[in-house]
Amino acid sequence: MKEWNEYKSIMSEVEDFRENKLTRRKHKAGKKRLLALGPQNNTAPYTVRPSMERSKSAPPPWGAIGESEVDLVPEIQDDLNRDIWDDDNKLRPEIAEKLTRVAEDFYEKLDLPTPILDITFTGSMANYNWTSLSDIDLHIVVDYTAINENQELVRNYLMEAKSNWNRNHDIKIKGHEVEIYVQDSNEPHHSTAVYSITNDGWVIKPRKKRFEASEDAIRQKADAFIARIDLLQKLSDEGKHEEVYGDSERLREKLRKYRQSGLEKGGEFSTENLVFKFLRNSEEIERIYDMKKEAYDAMMSVEEVKR
Repeated sequence: MKEWNEYKSIMSEVEDFRENKLTRRKHKAGKKRLLALGPQNNTAPYTVRPSMERSKSAPPPWGAIGESEVDLVPEIQDDLNRDIWDDDNKLRPEIAEKLTRVAEDFYEKLDLPTPILDITFTGSMANYNWTSLSDIDLHIVVDYTAINENQELVRNYLMEAKSNWNRNHDIKIKGHEVEIYVQDSNEPHHSTAVYSITNDGWVIKPRKKRFEASEDAIRQKADAFIARIDLLQKLSDEGKHEEVYGDSERLREKLRKYRQSGLEKGGEFSTENLVFKFLRNSEEIERIYDMKKEAYDAMMSVEEVKR
C-alpha cells in the first residue's frame, strides 16, 4: 500500500491544479468554441445548431459535445491485423504472453488491495478499423470499490500511474504502441470489440459495421491525455526541464498520430478528431507547446550570480 499512499498525495496536488484551471472556464463559452465557431457551414445531417446550455448530466468541467451520439462511417479494413491475430481470430500466443506480462508488471508495482479480474485487448487494433498508427489498448479490469470508497480519487490515481508508466516506457508490439488503461469492472465499455487475454476469447466479437463515437468515449480519451499534460505541468513546476522538453515533444507527436489515425478511418467526426479538437480548443495542446518552450529557455539560460 506504500505506492497507493504516496500517489494519493501526488494526485491531490494534480487534482487541485486541474480543478483550479478547469473550473475557471465558462461552460457556455468553451462549448461554443468547440461546436459553433469556424468559417465552414455545417452540412447534413449536422445542420441544427447545438444548444450552448450545459447538459444536466454532464460532470464538470466538461461541456456536452452533443446531446446525441455522432454517427461515423469509417472506411474499414477487409481483415483484422494478421500480425496480431491468427487465422482463427485468436490473439497470437507470443503477443498474449507479452501483453499479460506488461499488465502484471504494471499492476504489481501499484500494490493495490484487489486482484486483476481480467486483462483485455480492445480498441481499433481488435477490430476492422485499425491503421498503421493505431495503439494497442491494453485494459486491466479491477473493482475500483475494493480499492477505496472515493471513486474519483481512485480513478485519478490510476490515471496518474498509467500516465507515468506510458511516459517511462515505449513498448511496441508489431510496430504498435501499447497503451495501458485500468478499467473499473463496474463502468460501461464503449468499444465495439473486446478480447479477453486472460480467458483467451472474445467478450465482444469484431464486426464490419458503422462505428460510433459517444461523448463518454471522447471524455475518457481526452481525460487520459489531460492527465499526461497535468503530469508534464507538475514536472515543469518542479524544475525538471530536460524531462519536460523530451516528454512534451513525444506527447505532441503522439497526439498528431492519434488524430491522423482518426482522420484516415473516421474522418472529421471520428472520436480521435473530436478529442483533438477539444484539447486544442480548451488550450490543453497550447499548454504542451508553452511548457516545451519554457523548458528549452530554462535549459539554455544561465542564472545571474548575485554579488
